[in-house]
Amino acid sequence: MEKTQQKLIKFHGTEVKNIIISFVLSPTSNAATKLIEEFNATKSSVNCETINVQVVAEYVTITFYKNESSNILIRRELIPTHNIEHVLIDDLGDR
Repeated sequence: MEKTQQKLIKFHGTEVKNIIISFVLSPTSNAATKLIEEFNATKSSVNCETINVQVVAEYVTITFYKNESSNILIRRELIPTHNIEHVLIDDLGDR
């Protein structure tokens, strides 16, 4: 039987409590019809060991690792930075 393990959440490789990204799903010229989507790392349904979020060039990349130390990926998602509305990084602070 497989043990349930809490997934690690990282921002540019540094562990954080959570990352929430609000982004426009389908940009339109009319602000009233913007569809806003939210990615919440702690609520992600992807079964993975680690989620790493990075801002690289013109994209926010979300990488889901099956095994981070062996660099085994499940998948990678790219969100264009011009679609990003808000990024919230909940740092570990005091444990």
